[in-house]
Amino acid sequence: MATSIWLYVPNLIGYARIVFAVYALSVSLRSPVHCIVLYFASFVCDELDGRFARLLDQTSTLGAVIDMVTDRMATTGLLLILAVLYPDLLLLFLVLIFLDIFSHWFQMYATLLVGAVTHKDTASASWLVRKYYQHRFFMGFCCVCCEVLYLAAYGLAFPGPRSWRVLSGMGITLPPQLTKLLPGLQLVAGPQGVSILAVLALIALPGSIIKQICNWAQLRASAAVLVAHDMRKRT
Repeated sequence: MATSIWLYVPNLIGYARIVFAVYALSVSLRSPVHCIVLYFASFVCDELDGRFARLLDQTSTLGAVIDMVTDRMATTGLLLILAVLYPDLLLLFLVLIFLDIFSHWFQMYATLLVGAVTHKDTASASWLVRKYYQHRFFMGFCCVCCEVLYLAAYGLAFPGPRSWRVLSGMGITLPPQLTKLLPGLQLVAGPQGVSILAVLALIALPGSIIKQICNWAQLRASAAVLVAHDMRKRT
């Protein structure tokens, strides 16, 4: 039985996710198109593994851990690449990495203490965290926004083909004050229009901010669970 769990369809998809993510990040500094395509493929597999786990009744603790760890490592890798491409924003990317890893590992440990199977099965004291995990569409929206924002910022660091760089013929121009406020996105302002990737980044920004707020709420709530657990052990 233990051997068959290794070959569960969701877990096989999880292994593919790891391969896609590692290869995408390995070529990220020399082949942005390949990186974006493969990273996006890994992200799509993140949706597929959960669907197949429920469809085939092949949920497993191994699969849950692979899912969470792959999420964290892929995001960390992409943020590290962004730190290389945008050295002036190094502190921001480091804060995002720490917040992401701390909040999810604290949440994982806290949920295990109360007997939950995964960090998504939560009875958190934070209403925001409960709503986040109970409403999968909302959670998916925030996660997609984060990945789109990071990938768009990554793509903007490269010249790229004309077809992905510019929305031409729309007559859109941006004031220089706005480009100064968002130097990390390298918005293209001028007669050619606005970068497609910059537009995607701006659309994804609100959902990404909500995701970071949820991460902070999750960190605080799960840390409180760990403290309460220690207090109970002392009594």
